[in-house]
Amino acid sequence: MGIDGIGKGGAPPPATGIDRPASPSTSEIGSSTEFKVGKTAPSEAAGSVSLDQVRSGAISVSQYLDIKVSESTAHLVDRLNAEQLSFIRQSLREQLSSDPALVDLVKAATGQLPPPSE
Repeated sequence: MGIDGIGKGGAPPPATGIDRPASPSTSEIGSSTEFKVGKTAPSEAAGSVSLDQVRSGAISVSQYLDIKVSESTAHLVDRLNAEQLSFIRQSLREQLSSDPALVDLVKAATGQLPPPSE
């Protein structure tokens, strides 16, 4: 005597009918519309310019981190008040200077350690 189908050889195939459509055939799967990817903004190119500026000495690591914090929180400008946005930016900036994992990432990217929090 089996309980809940245990020992009966597996589950039956799914039923098709009015409330369940049949599985699409392999020819139907391949006939869908083409997937296209649109162009993106040149954000990586803009980021590399700042990184090149740090490596050449045109801007300091501190200035570079301030630019990156501003870029990463730009989407919050219209969503938060100035005090909240300032708090988030300050918290991110402190983390970039104190968190060991983030300090290692900054050093790998810029070749220099970030300055300590002010």
